Amino acid sequence: MAIQWYPGHMHKLKATLKSTLPLVDVVLEVVDARAPISSRNPMLDEILGKKPRIILLNKAELADPNMLHEWQEFFKTKKKYKSLAISAKTRTNLDRIKGEIQQIFKSKEQQRLRNPRALIIGVPNCGKSTIINALAREHRAKAANQPGVTKQVTLYHAQSVDIYDTPGLLWPNLEDQEAAARLAVLAAVRDEVYHPSEAFASVYLFLKSHYADRLIERYKIPLHDNAHDYLIALTTTLNKKDIEATALLLFNDLRGGKLGRFCLERPPYVT
Repeated sequence: MAIQWYPGHMHKLKATLKSTLPLVDVVLEVVDARAPISSRNPMLDEILGKKPRIILLNKAELADPNMLHEWQEFFKTKKKYKSLAISAKTRTNLDRIKGEIQQIFKSKEQQRLRNPRALIIGVPNCGKSTIINALAREHRAKAANQPGVTKQVTLYHAQSVDIYDTPGLLWPNLEDQEAAARLAVLAAVRDEVYHPSEAFASVYLFLKSHYADRLIERYKIPLHDNAHDYLIALTTTLNKKDIEATALLLFNDLRGGKLGRFCLERPPYVT
């Protein structure tokens, strides 16, 4: 079963962005620090054009610190992008976001007339609304730990910066199903539209290679050669009804930090 999820509001967002982009000075592209490439929408380069952009590696508090460092080094090699590892939950590096925006928005004449304007964008459930609330230091944007909450573009005043919040933007055809599986594990795709066991099969070997000790410590069973056999054994151990329920439990443990800080991919130049 291929993972596909492209609600109607995402199609409308593309048209809305074309009219909104001329109004903003910088784009804040939010990615999940646990899968920075898989959680980047490949359509954005075409949509955003040459608009100044800052990549925010959010949920850094949940990411493997060693791999996160590798990702930060990776983005340093991409000269056209600035990047920051942040955590909206713990407020790590949030103050630096406004500093980076102000540095881009450096026309003194414009500064006298208005606040800098940013547009925040990313895949569903990457933390855009939580970042806005943290920058504004109050609850303004609706946020929840599931995709598809924000439905339309909304302007918020976050103290010295005005921010346009946008719905999570996926792309119509998730051709890279391994990337789609990572998005599913990280809750960027609704759990109802895919088979959790199949998504787990796509990430199992990576988890086995890098976090085997965590899986063994948490679930008290040895790892198997393939994901299907492992899920069958774990389903019996946990007394779950089927492997789909077991895979979803695994995802929830990963999402909630019960398996520690992790990443699901490494930069392309890292073997």
